[in-house]
Amino acid sequence: MTANIAHRGGAALWPENTLEAFSRAIAMGAAGIEFDLQYAVDGEIYVYHDERIRPSHWGADMGPQPASLPRFRDLTSRQIAKLDVSEMAQSRYSEPFSPIPDARVPRFDDVLALVDREAPASFRLYAELKTDMVRQDEAEKLSAAFVAAIDQRRDLDRFWVVSFDWRSLQAVKQAIPGIQNAYTTLPFSETDPDAPADADDALAHQIRHASAHGAPWWGDYDWRDQAGQDHGERVIRAIAAAGGQGWFAYWRDITAARMALAQSLGLSVSAWTVNDASDMTALAGLGVEAIITDRPDRFPIKLT
Repeated sequence: MTANIAHRGGAALWPENTLEAFSRAIAMGAAGIEFDLQYAVDGEIYVYHDERIRPSHWGADMGPQPASLPRFRDLTSRQIAKLDVSEMAQSRYSEPFSPIPDARVPRFDDVLALVDREAPASFRLYAELKTDMVRQDEAEKLSAAFVAAIDQRRDLDRFWVVSFDWRSLQAVKQAIPGIQNAYTTLPFSETDPDAPADADDALAHQIRHASAHGAPWWGDYDWRDQAGQDHGERVIRAIAAAGGQGWFAYWRDITAARMALAQSLGLSVSAWTVNDASDMTALAGLGVEAIITDRPDRFPIKLT
């Protein structure tokens, strides 16, 4: 049965990536949560999505907000404790949203403690390792910190490690060979050098150029080294060549043909980020492993 996974705890319902959101996702019966891991300058792992601090998260007691907000990984734990993540993180959501006064950025250890207290043994943890997708040393540092945080646990079967930075996945798999993993892909329309550009901006051009000439986030498993009829097929084959267990796909890239290809290569397929119930139903009909959603309350299948 396709699993209902609350994206950042249910980002359209409650403040994302917070203990409160994760607790509510558990209480509502979601099969698991997806969350984003980064490290602070002093090495502590926290749950936060963006590379740079969002303006709305700059706490009132942090002093004047700088013109250029810092990268999360450049903050100390003391500074992170002052961030205020009480409100909706992204303006694209139009659904009713419940702010949580004084919500703070949790440490990874706090999330694990919450799951130990409140979640059933079957509850899944999709841990996304967030890097800048360029620097090798940052990918290695985060991977090592994640491994150190979980390798003594007895419930490793509940973890799925995912990342756009395949180097991070390779490092974690080497340290914990049995860990469940899924290789995240950007939308194929963004990484296919021959596809019409969806956006005419500097970042879009950088992604396309990198993908065409050897993007660092592919690591040792560049899609260009694979045979295939199109870019998407070659990326999926690169995941299999890397020894991946799953393809963590932008949901619009999942088709019946690509599902069949992935399954023939021994890959499970999970979809991010799906918020319409009819789209969830269609993807479940294709046999996806999990649906990552900001609206776990809309999941059309009985909660598992």
